Amino acid sequence: MKRFLILLMTLGIVVACEKSETTNQEADRERLNKMRQEIMDRIDAIPCENAEDWRPEALGSKACGGPKEYIPYPQAADESGELLDSIKAYNAAEAEFNKKYKIVSDCMAIMPPKGVRCEDGKPVLYGSPITDDETK
Repeated sequence: MKRFLILLMTLGIVVACEKSETTNQEADRERLNKMRQEIMDRIDAIPCENAEDWRPEALGSKACGGPKEYIPYPQAADESGELLDSIKAYNAAEAEFNKKYKIVSDCMAIMPPKGVRCEDGKPVLYGSPITDDETK
């Protein structure tokens, strides 16, 4: 009976730890999602009037290394560098998340786009197989 109680307590602790780990992972993922959305909202609020003021910037971190995606970055509008710092913080946070939770990814290299163009006041990446073809 004593062994049964010890076994039951041990099992309860293991289950509680696993549940706690899942909850922490979900909370950490939600924080990452919020960070990303804040970055995207700030970028969306900046009108694209001159494509030369923008450049592609890596966002996110794959578990194998390298960026998850590229986004248009308003280099000229970010004089303080605060937005770029937010992007770098997000990239570092996602890399740490991947390491902490042993996340796996496809390890496919994402090639950077050739540049950014302005369409209807919005920045659009071009020259990447993911964003469009070269005919535009």
